[in-house]
Amino acid sequence: MDGASSCFLDDGLEYDDAQFLGTIRSRRDLRRRFELGAAALPRDAVVIADEVASCEATGNVGARWHLERKGDGSTIPGTSGCSFYTTDPSTGLIRTGFKATEMVFKPDKTFADRVVASASTFTGGSATGPRAASSPSPSPAKPEGRAPSIIETYYEAWNRRDLESALDCVSDDCVYETEDPLFVSVLRGKDELRSHLEKNAASLPPSARIVLDDLAIDGANGNIGARWHLEVNGFAVPNLRGCSMYATDAETGLLKGGYDVTEAPVKIPGPALGLLAVPSMLGLIR
Repeated sequence: MDGASSCFLDDGLEYDDAQFLGTIRSRRDLRRRFELGAAALPRDAVVIADEVASCEATGNVGARWHLERKGDGSTIPGTSGCSFYTTDPSTGLIRTGFKATEMVFKPDKTFADRVVASASTFTGGSATGPRAASSPSPSPAKPEGRAPSIIETYYEAWNRRDLESALDCVSDDCVYETEDPLFVSVLRGKDELRSHLEKNAASLPPSARIVLDDLAIDGANGNIGARWHLEVNGFAVPNLRGCSMYATDAETGLLKGGYDVTEAPVKIPGPALGLLAVPSMLGLIR
């Protein structure tokens, strides 16, 4: 694990694995986390980068990934996710990292529908239509002269609950995947995405907005990585940060694919990761 941890700064490092409590701030602690994580997996597990967004202007990098077994190439269940990294301009090493993994326990659709119905009572029914955002936080700093990216336009429209303008940012044949405590779905086409956005808006108060903390816009492949959090009345909601990867159409510039992963609602204490490694050490996971 020395090779992986050596890609990170030692001084000024901040690494958050959203499945666990606490922020890692030293290369030594990060190496230990990587070692324990590897010990809890099958011995032939490898990380596959499905999509990467590398921004030449900022040095930011976003990635969508999954784990699979090297022997037969089979995907290991419950091990896909997104990560976002910022790099140090002088060394090229990773300065901050944020990792969000798919939900271990998937919410039932019936449960999600009941939550939406109950929430709608408190939010006044339909939450669609333009609304003013409360106490807006700043968006990621844009290089001088850069127009808003398609994903910034998409979220600005959603924050106003102007769903039709948000859908104007998406191609007709889009495939959009969500992994959060309420909605775990694969949405195909605008109609399914529209229904999802309506349910999402109905489940949140009108003052809720998604704040883009940072972006990785890859001009070469059209991918966009994003790190974000949810705010209500200008205050960040605990345990509702996330990481996403988006693909854009080369001809139209519209979003043709999306993958949103929200952090785990219940955190595991970092030291407990060692207990997860015991079955592997005993040869029970192969």
